[in-house]
Amino acid sequence: MMRTTFSLVALATCAILIPINVAYNLKHVDKSERDVLSMLTIRDVGGNILWAHVGMVYVITGIVIVVVWFHWTAMVRLRAQFFRSPEYTQSFYARTLIVMRVPKKLQSDEGIRAIFGSVHVPYPTTSVHISRRVGNLPHLIEVHNDTVREFEKVLVRYLKGGRIGKKRPTIRLDGFMGIGGQKRDAIDYYTCVIYNFFKPFEDLALHKQRKTETDRTRRRIVQNSD
Repeated sequence: MMRTTFSLVALATCAILIPINVAYNLKHVDKSERDVLSMLTIRDVGGNILWAHVGMVYVITGIVIVVVWFHWTAMVRLRAQFFRSPEYTQSFYARTLIVMRVPKKLQSDEGIRAIFGSVHVPYPTTSVHISRRVGNLPHLIEVHNDTVREFEKVLVRYLKGGRIGKKRPTIRLDGFMGIGGQKRDAIDYYTCVIYNFFKPFEDLALHKQRKTETDRTRRRIVQNSD
């Protein structure tokens, strides 16, 4: 689109304005006061001939509008074709619907299913999932996977050929290009790192479990008091 627009604008201006500027300079400007470059520009042009430049502004505006309209309609047509294509209609994401501002009491998989059941959706609901705030979890999972891969490389070298190596593998921490830092047992180090990754999640799961049990107990107390 941009190539077409600039090409048409350059063609229109070079074919119309430059000849007008050159003819005006040859006729009205003294030879000593003009040069090749100034003859191509509007520097010395004046009088009614400037209306040609004003008219060209409208021509350029029309060119831009026509080119944008043409390409935009082509894009809308292409989008409509894609939405009707088997590639889109048979894909999973095309049949996926996001529901925002779910009431707190319905913020569960069964709650979402109840919402679709209450509005009588004409198409069957195959599966529903409530999203959760995971915070920094994706980054932690990526770091954990990288750590596990490094641990596997260490174990492969240590157990190469089905035999245990004579020396346990080591790793140098906080060093620079193998110089300085602290030398530690690689197996013990990676085992400790992986364990420390899981411990916060286990503590969080235990905390949520205790919180759920506390809430259930409170509700039972309230019901018994009523």
